[in-house]
Amino acid sequence: MGTPTRKAARRTGIALALVAAVSACAQGHDVGAGPSGSALPPVHVVREMLGTGSLVLPIEPYLFTDRQVGRLFRARAVLTASCMRRFGHSWPAPTATAPATGTLNPANTAHRYGITDAGTAARYGYHPAPGTTSGQSGAKNPERRPEPAELRVLTGLTADGTPAATDERGRPLPAGGCEGEATAALSGDPQKIGNRELVSTINIGSYRDSQRDPRVVSVFRKWSRCMRRHGYRYSDPTQTPGKNAEFTGPTVTRAETALAGADVACKRETNVVGVWSSVDAAYQRRAMDTKRRELAAVKRDMRRQLTNADRVLRQD
Repeated sequence: MGTPTRKAARRTGIALALVAAVSACAQGHDVGAGPSGSALPPVHVVREMLGTGSLVLPIEPYLFTDRQVGRLFRARAVLTASCMRRFGHSWPAPTATAPATGTLNPANTAHRYGITDAGTAARYGYHPAPGTTSGQSGAKNPERRPEPAELRVLTGLTADGTPAATDERGRPLPAGGCEGEATAALSGDPQKIGNRELVSTINIGSYRDSQRDPRVVSVFRKWSRCMRRHGYRYSDPTQTPGKNAEFTGPTVTRAETALAGADVACKRETNVVGVWSSVDAAYQRRAMDTKRRELAAVKRDMRRQLTNADRVLRQD
């Protein structure tokens, strides 16, 4: 047993260490290196998060929502059909025009950190719950395949993929065909519509880098130990078998809901979502800080695309 003086010294040392750690965190200093060898981005506050319902990541204002993407694709379909008629082809606009991204918010926070809702886990396991996916298909006409002459006008390409400058009657085609013309009318570029590459790169990059960050790796280990207590052996939450064949059949199984329930319980016990989303956001903020001018241009581009789309849809 130590003397009172030694005990006091030990307590003082522990207190000083805690003060130093809290001070460093408050000032945004994180010890260690990130996945690429650079300094870790600072995380000032880690909230306890039991789900993702209130989570908004920094990059989200620069990403189109599913509903906005739906407006863009509907407008492009209307413009494409109009262009096709101008060249003498009937090409009705499809009704389902938003891509199935599997999320109703732009950064996919509902699925970004895996399953997080206990009720959803108990009822649906890893199967998608109703209302969590857009359930719509792409912008191509689902009715039939275009004939060679239609394809030439639609895409500006021949059947073998060679760029075509004119249609079968020798009339000049717009760049990228009618689809290119429609896309350019919305975005100013016949090959680009929707989210810009910079924004997607930041969004995907932060998700990738956060998984290798030592702060997230640490909480993953805690989650893994928790899962072992429930009888499951997984190294981290990204390895849970939500896509395994046994859990993607037409019906939800008891084994699936039991595993999903343990997954959610361990995420809550170890605050996986709070830590992971905080680090994820930190990587986004650092990337965004170096691209302020470019991101301002992205916002202007988003407004232009949506304004043009709404104008087209009002006239349709």
